[in-house]
This record gives sequence, structure tokens and C-alpha cells, in this order.
Amino acid sequence: MTTILLAVLALYLVQLFTPALIRFSQIGLERYVGSRDDLPELPVTGQRASRALNNLKESLFLFLPLAILAIVMGHENAAMLGAQVFLVARIVYAVTYLLAVPWLRSIMWIVGFAGLVMMAMPLFG
Repeated sequence: MTTILLAVLALYLVQLFTPALIRFSQIGLERYVGSRDDLPELPVTGQRASRALNNLKESLFLFLPLAILAIVMGHENAAMLGAQVFLVARIVYAVTYLLAVPWLRSIMWIVGFAGLVMMAMPLFG
């Protein structure tokens, strides 16, 4: 479970820096290290990256406590498949959000949520 937990946090870091990298390529080094008071709107891909990041933040609010509880309560093995499903779904979700693939993105959100439910089930049984 620890490996999956760290992989999800690594995904968070990648998604955290994606909008910044898009912004950097848009405005260049001089403006990026400046005050950034008058920045242009992010390109569409940057806006998508920001929305995907916000969605991941909302999911982490559920994933992290479930993962920690599974470890502490000794249900790591029972919750592992759900954590793996969540991780893979969130990776595919982020990519499909950036590429604007509507149906697959929505399906991956549902699959990721199902992974959270799978993680929660052993905690109640």
C-alpha cells in the first residue's frame, strides 16, 4: 500500500507542476520569475490541467485517509486492489482530461471512485 500511496503522491506532484510548466512555456522565464501581476489567461490545455489538478485534490481527501486506515487497521492486502484501480484510473483521467477525451475521462472518474469504494469496503467488514 505504501508504494501505491507514494505513486499517488507522485501523480499529484506531476499534476501540480503541469499548469506551471504550461504557463512557463506561454510567458517565458523573465515574466515567470517576475511579479506575474498581468498574466494572460492560461491556454486551454493549461486550464484543463488546472481543473484535473483540482479534481485530484478532491479525490485525495478520500484516498489518503482510506489508505492510511487500511495500513493502520491491517487491511492493506484487502484494500490494495482498490488503491491500484484508483491510481491507474487517475493517471488515465489526467491524460484524457488534457487531451479532451470526454467519455473516457468521465468513465475513468467513475472507475477511480469505484476504487475508493473498494478501499473502504474492508474497513467496514
